[in-house]
Amino acid sequence: MAIRNNPLLSAFKKKLKGVKKPEKKSKSIPKDRSKMIAIGIWSMIATLIFFAFISVLLSINTRSVVNDIERNQERNSKQKEELSIVAGERFLSGFVTEYINVKNENDAIEQRHKKLMTYLAKERDELEQETLFDISGAQGDRVLNDFVLYNVKKGDGDSLFQYKVNYQNVVKVKKKEHKIDKQALLNIPVKHKGDQFAVSGTPYLSEVYDLKGDIAGSLEEREEYDGDQSAAIKDFLNTFFRKYAEESKGDMSYVMKKPETLNGHLVFSDVENVRIYKSGDGFEISSVVIFKEKETSIPVKERFTLFVTKNTGQYYVNKLKHQ
Repeated sequence: MAIRNNPLLSAFKKKLKGVKKPEKKSKSIPKDRSKMIAIGIWSMIATLIFFAFISVLLSINTRSVVNDIERNQERNSKQKEELSIVAGERFLSGFVTEYINVKNENDAIEQRHKKLMTYLAKERDELEQETLFDISGAQGDRVLNDFVLYNVKKGDGDSLFQYKVNYQNVVKVKKKEHKIDKQALLNIPVKHKGDQFAVSGTPYLSEVYDLKGDIAGSLEEREEYDGDQSAAIKDFLNTFFRKYAEESKGDMSYVMKKPETLNGHLVFSDVENVRIYKSGDGFEISSVVIFKEKETSIPVKERFTLFVTKNTGQYYVNKLKHQ
């Protein structure tokens, strides 16, 4: 028997077909970013190290440039100071003459005073300055014979120029003129700014002191070389100094690093007081060499120190010092 279509069952089937199954969502797996973070951190560290290294290099270079500038400034300052002494001596030469010379006559005294005042530095108390060169009460003349710069004691912006002066005091006793020779040190305080000078105080006379000092040279005891090359080195000295006296610089270039020569000005005579010391791969040789004038045979002695090495069987002078 055939089954009838149930209208309720058909409607239910249609409704089931109309219901959509929910789609399954795929679960996303998060990506591992730790590697990228590590790379970024190390890149930053590397960048910081690089810039730190560059900063150090720049700092060293800047310090080097600053040091070079400071050295140049110091060198220029020293050179300028040496020039200042020469310029200061030139400035004071007229002052010394005017100061020492005194003619005991009113017009001469007035002219002397005016000239000396032009050398003075400007001070607040001008009235006090006016009395610096007052010679009221003078009873004779003073005459400068000669003078020479003896020493300069330098200070910070101020210096003391010391001149050794020889002069005469001239006085009349019972209409008879008497001359007394004198020698003293004239001390002149000076202010200077660059190459400009001014007398900054009252000049004064003092006793001349001795410049010679009891100063010891090198007293270091060294062991002298007395090996198998001693005789050959002494023979070399005689040959070398004979060439040094007679030959040209071009000829000496074969035996010297920095050639020099007397070029026939003197004649070689002898070498004495030879002392040989081992020095690294070579020798340090100290000696007194005797040369003579060609025409008069007057001896001229000089102490030399040679620094010598032996190359391919020949001695070679790397350095020569005059002492």
